[in-house]
Amino acid sequence: MADFWARLMEEESPPFFFVGPNGRLRAETAFGRMVAQPDFYRGYLSLSGSDLHPSGFILGSVYDRLYGEPRRAGNILHWFVLPEERGLGMGEDLYRRLMGWFEKERVEVLEVMARKEEARTRAWKARGFEGVLDLFMKKAPWAH
Repeated sequence: MADFWARLMEEESPPFFFVGPNGRLRAETAFGRMVAQPDFYRGYLSLSGSDLHPSGFILGSVYDRLYGEPRRAGNILHWFVLPEERGLGMGEDLYRRLMGWFEKERVEVLEVMARKEEARTRAWKARGFEGVLDLFMKKAPWAH
């Protein structure tokens, strides 16, 4: 999982974010906690391909907003299929599985934060998502 996450970050990480020297180990630890404590994290993780040779993954989470409606939100955190395996339906299968889990969790609104690129915007809009916010970032002047 951590290797997939690192490949995903190499391909589409937003500015100011990178895997870093301890990134794979930290991701491995975080994914392990998510799997070990499903009631705490309210997350969903699914792999495509075989156990010995996975070819992609999708990771989503559910949370209740502190205020406002709709309250129950589903967040698509990561979705990745190896470039050489794309176009074979694995990504769509992962997406359908996550949507099924969101339905069982009674999610009322879906969210995804994606890098602002024309192809990605088109892909999310084709799935019915709308762009509603822009995320503004800058590196903290005191950070090295």
